[in-house]
Amino acid sequence: MVPVAVVGAGYVGLVTAACLSELGHRVTCIEVDETKVIALGAGDLPIHEPGLRELVWKNARDGHLQFTGDYERTRYAESVFIAVPTPSGDDGSADLSYVLQAMDSLVPHVQPGTIIVIKSTVPVGTGDGIARLQSVLNARIEVVSNPEFLRQGTAVHDFLHPDRVVIGAESAEAVERVARIYASLEAPIIAVDRRSAELAKYTANALLATRISFMNEISHIAAAVNADIDDVARIVGMDRRIGPAFLRSGLGWGGSCFPKDVLALSSAASSHGCYTPILQAVYEVNQLQGKHAAELLLEAISGIDDPIVAILGLAFKPNTDDVRGSPALGIAQQLVEEGIIVRAHDPFALVNAGLVLPDVEYREDAYSALDGADAVLLATEWEEYYDLDWILVRESMRGKTVVDGRNALNGVLLNELGFLYRSFGRAAQTNGNGSAPHAGTIDASTLGGTMQTNGNGAAPYEAAFGSPPGVSEAVAE
Repeated sequence: MVPVAVVGAGYVGLVTAACLSELGHRVTCIEVDETKVIALGAGDLPIHEPGLRELVWKNARDGHLQFTGDYERTRYAESVFIAVPTPSGDDGSADLSYVLQAMDSLVPHVQPGTIIVIKSTVPVGTGDGIARLQSVLNARIEVVSNPEFLRQGTAVHDFLHPDRVVIGAESAEAVERVARIYASLEAPIIAVDRRSAELAKYTANALLATRISFMNEISHIAAAVNADIDDVARIVGMDRRIGPAFLRSGLGWGGSCFPKDVLALSSAASSHGCYTPILQAVYEVNQLQGKHAAELLLEAISGIDDPIVAILGLAFKPNTDDVRGSPALGIAQQLVEEGIIVRAHDPFALVNAGLVLPDVEYREDAYSALDGADAVLLATEWEEYYDLDWILVRESMRGKTVVDGRNALNGVLLNELGFLYRSFGRAAQTNGNGSAPHAGTIDASTLGGTMQTNGNGAAPYEAAFGSPPGVSEAVAE
């Protein structure tokens, strides 16, 4: 058991603290928001993440996990993990103010020899810069980069079953000490210098975002030439050099990581004299997807008095309540500005969405959001939307347009029910061109499903148009 402190109780910090305690370490989680500390002490988590609540309750009960706002408690930690936000600045660069504030607060309290482990995603060279601070040098502490590769929605699983553990350090002793914290995990330890570790994190997220944006661009070509993007992605994904993950077209990527990391990497590259046209295009293509969905909805309600659009899903992905960078909110905002009534539902993200966009009618029941709507947008592929009674939905809606923002529904059967189904490049079954789907690909027992993996790399169903997975199977960024 290693005494560890984690600074920050957000999506990364809370998962890190809970999982480190699950590995048998004694963890103190430092959070400056007193309201959040009180809530966590009472077992009330500020975020929704499958499996996290159970870990927090269990390890807090057993005395392995404690929450406090007092940095003095870091005095007893052999390693202190910094897991605070690094949001985008106005110019796209990463804002390091929270990281630096954390350093200023903890350095006076830690003991000589303590290792500061930076979990936050930071620009290349940040660790080196912090290590050179006079206060850090005087305290005789070492700085290590240990980037996280967690996907919201499966973050607990990803932490406990990682593909690799990356440790960026300048001494073998620091690598060994941090590696000892992860010793019980069955994963390779990749020891590199701090700068390589920092760049690897940005590169991973940028590459995944690139795959999604590239397939979204291909989806427009597929629609234009009457090809089917699902078939294209399935064929391409079977190539072992490529693989099937992150080839799903739709509204694009969101969240707190991909948008800011693509911008931050491009900004950092520019500051070093590097031109990044690919990264800029990746971001621009992603922005266009939401605009395209809004255009489909505006076309559907053209000429209707007091039009109503329903949006199913507000979180940027399933199995989280995080709405940061959510395409759904951007589309809703555009529609509201056009004077359109927007009703929205989400199983977990209504409160967070309401704080960002109050001018939307939020409904706790999906059917209530759909009742009387002229068009509906599936923005987040929550499992419960596959189970909707779409016959009842057709009877209750005033209009008939379904815009499938995740290419997740069975367009053929929806069309047969009288809907006008619109999607992103699924021409053979979705775009009103009269083409029939390939024989033998449809199980008519459900309206949800696709043969392709979804945009985050998960295969939502085992077979084409089969039953949706349980929550524990859904994979996220």
